[in-house]
Amino acid sequence: MAPVIIQRFDYEALRIESLLPTGPRVAVLGSTDFWHHESERTSIEIGRLLAAIPDLLLITGGVEGIGEAVGRSFFRSRRQAGNEPRVYHVLPHGEEEWDYGATFFAGSDMTERREILGRLSRLFLIVEGGPRTAHEVEVASSRNAFVIPVGRSGGHAGELYARTPRPPAIDESTWSVLGAPESTPEETARAVFRAVQSRL
Repeated sequence: MAPVIIQRFDYEALRIESLLPTGPRVAVLGSTDFWHHESERTSIEIGRLLAAIPDLLLITGGVEGIGEAVGRSFFRSRRQAGNEPRVYHVLPHGEEEWDYGATFFAGSDMTERREILGRLSRLFLIVEGGPRTAHEVEVASSRNAFVIPVGRSGGHAGELYARTPRPPAIDESTWSVLGAPESTPEETARAVFRAVQSRL
């Protein structure tokens, strides 16, 4: 990719970062449809648990499926607790803003938006996902971001989990739950919560 294009993506990411409040961030990536029969329930539970982390900012790619399920649950849980929602979506220019959280616009299409989204956090959570998610993970990883794959959900998260050694910051039990087919959505969400906390 041409250096001038990369610089533009960097600039766009910095512009959005300047609009975000201070606090730790986690970006949620994944499929726009639910392929695993428990992914929707898992995503809702993840959003509910992550909402309890003080000052956490949740960033999504502004699409349906995994991002929306986690995002809406996070938003709803924080509102119910009387806290600032702190949910932010990133979409290309020309798209419609979401009806919850704050929507920022960057890039001319989804490919450019993925490049920018991959620059907006040091911590990414992956549930399911396909080639587009793989692109976002590639961008994030090239910038030394930490990626937590929910391996049991399949898709790119499953592939990434299978080839990723357990990070030292995540204990063996937590890492095992993330990849175990027999883990329940609630167990998986608690493992995600512990993994996120270990990196904040």
